[in-house]
Amino acid sequence: MIPSISIRLATESDLQPIIQLDALSNPHPWRKGLVAEALQTRQNWLVELGDATQKSIVGWLTASVVLDQSELELIVIDSSFRRQGLARKLIMVWSDAVVQQGVNELLLEVRESNHGAILLYESMGFELVGRRKNYYQIEKQGQTALGREAACLFTLKIESL
Repeated sequence: MIPSISIRLATESDLQPIIQLDALSNPHPWRKGLVAEALQTRQNWLVELGDATQKSIVGWLTASVVLDQSELELIVIDSSFRRQGLARKLIMVWSDAVVQQGVNELLLEVRESNHGAILLYESMGFELVGRRKNYYQIEKQGQTALGREAACLFTLKIESL
């Protein structure tokens, strides 16, 4: 039987699998406390792979909502499942859900070196609206900072969807 892929809301009981996914697939993983806080205070979705007997989390998106705006705080896809449209599906689920809550603008920021993510966001209609120079530290795992890079700020007005 071929395992299926599904997207569902995350709960606090998903903390450990999310931490594991983030640690293995995010070059800049969040601390456990930040993930726990996100599960309590933000909206979260997971991509699960598997069948009724066994499932594994291969993607996570967390986003905040303030008034009529929602900001993508973090999206991470298991490195062995990238370039299969999972991030796009998560973003679409996020945008559909927050539109139902009255949101009319989606926001995100991304490291200027994350070319794959930038191409994805642009292909979905997000527009570059600004840059924060020297915003992110550049480091190699386990080493001190090697420099800084800009954050690229993107927005998408819901009318564009």
